[in-house]
Amino acid sequence: MDLRAYEELLLREYRNKQKRMLRIRQLHRRIFLVVLTAVLVLLLTVSYHAILSEATTNDKDISFKYYTSIEIQHGDSLWTLAKEYAGEEYASAEDYIHEVMQINHMREETLIAGQYLIIPYYSNIFK
Repeated sequence: MDLRAYEELLLREYRNKQKRMLRIRQLHRRIFLVVLTAVLVLLLTVSYHAILSEATTNDKDISFKYYTSIEIQHGDSLWTLAKEYAGEEYASAEDYIHEVMQINHMREETLIAGQYLIIPYYSNIFK
């Protein structure tokens, strides 16, 4: 191989290497742009939903669950207790009565005057 052919071979290899490097840089740039675009779209989506959300709190809507012990008086029943102590937090009086019976390990709805029961109630006041 003569010197001129060798120089042309080296020059072609150099140009091919330069083209490969250019393609690699272009590929890296495209990947960067795709990732940047995805991040911007995600950021805009989150910002849009954050602006549209209406986060409102009413302190009066917050209620706290408490328990108290009461002495059963003559004529009291679980139904009268449910009317007095069950609030809007319970779907029905039956749900409240069921919870009272579970808390007090009762099998029957019968109450005896002088007996103490633990009953749940809700209040807007934090104690």
